[in-house]
Amino acid sequence: MTEAASKGPWETSRRLDPRVRLFIGVLAVTAVLLTRTRPALMAQSGLLTIGLFTLARETLRLSWVHLVWPMVAMVFVISAIAFDLETAVDVALRLINLFAASAVFFQTLKAEELALALRSFKVPATLVFILLTAMRYVPLLGRALHHIHDAQTARGIDVRLRLSNVARLFALVMPLLVQAFVLAENLALAMESRGFSRQTKAERRLGPLARRDICWAVLAFAVFLGLFLWERSIR
Repeated sequence: MTEAASKGPWETSRRLDPRVRLFIGVLAVTAVLLTRTRPALMAQSGLLTIGLFTLARETLRLSWVHLVWPMVAMVFVISAIAFDLETAVDVALRLINLFAASAVFFQTLKAEELALALRSFKVPATLVFILLTAMRYVPLLGRALHHIHDAQTARGIDVRLRLSNVARLFALVMPLLVQAFVLAENLALAMESRGFSRQTKAERRLGPLARRDICWAVLAFAVFLGLFLWERSIR
């Protein structure tokens, strides 16, 4: 058994060039957003489910199931009440496909790899920095909010999201703002100490695409084009 095979398909997919992984992920999300017919949505669901259970880690699959299905069920019920059953099915399928596409492709990209891929596509460095900062700090602020909520609840302050608790929500908002400003100040000091404002600084660059990467990109585009043409033929 080779080393790549022993690590599983998920580790093998991570060996693809970050630009190819980003390209495939963008194609998958674009295909979901452009799809209009239910058979095409169901075909996408089948392909993405195979990819999810083949390429994604087991922990990611379990967390995906636990997080997505309650949200999908809620959206389905709301859509069925507000519109009709057929619209609710289409909305639920599209939501499942969007979550599955994100889980399969974008979870294999580290923040550094995403930055390299975006910079190779000539995305401005400032925009890349803002995106990566949000990716890193939004979950951090979410954990801080959870800790503040637990601390205020332990003090006997009811900060549950209720209309009667609007005045007490400042007990959540103000500490969170303080922590956000502290994080921003620490980030600014770290950036300044590393010379972020310098105009001339070396950047790591990705090498040329390997033949395997090109084959995967061509295959992904062929599947995307095939789904698009097939959907047009069944309308």
